[in-house]
Amino acid sequence: MDMGDDQEEGPAQHVAQDPALELDLHPTRLSVGPTRVLLNWRLDLANTSGSHIIALRVWSDMVSAHSSVPSEEQLGGPDMEEARLNTIAQLEPGTKANLMGEWQISRNAVRAVENSRDSLILPLARFRLVGAGITPQRRAFVIGSPPAPGEKRLRALQLTGEIQILARLSAREVTQAPVPQ
Repeated sequence: MDMGDDQEEGPAQHVAQDPALELDLHPTRLSVGPTRVLLNWRLDLANTSGSHIIALRVWSDMVSAHSSVPSEEQLGGPDMEEARLNTIAQLEPGTKANLMGEWQISRNAVRAVENSRDSLILPLARFRLVGAGITPQRRAFVIGSPPAPGEKRLRALQLTGEIQILARLSAREVTQAPVPQ
């Protein structure tokens, strides 16, 4: 069964994780400059099914999560006109692969978390995955600082207004809309 790019997925929505494909996003460095925010990343993929995944295409982008943007819009990405495309020719049963890259967004496109004395952001990495052997899907990960001891939620990243490089980052898959307050 071929899952082509033009296959209908229905309305843009976040699709539950496909048990055939596990994803683990590792944000490695976030650089904040005067005009842009750049995130370096690695995505680990594992085929946990008994079937091959063939011609896997992974489109991705990064946006700034914000409560003023509807969940469908935030989780409905990536923006296919601007998305980065990576491909994996074949992922055999029980095997793993990884993709690496970087995303950038304009500093003007960053939406600070509301109701905070500090300027805080929550980057949102969005993926669209299509390939023979899996159901086409969209997945999203919120990126932040690791949780404080005893907590589970990632902490929003603080923007100081200066040039910054943040290397202590974590990512968590979004199972419902991120709602930064």
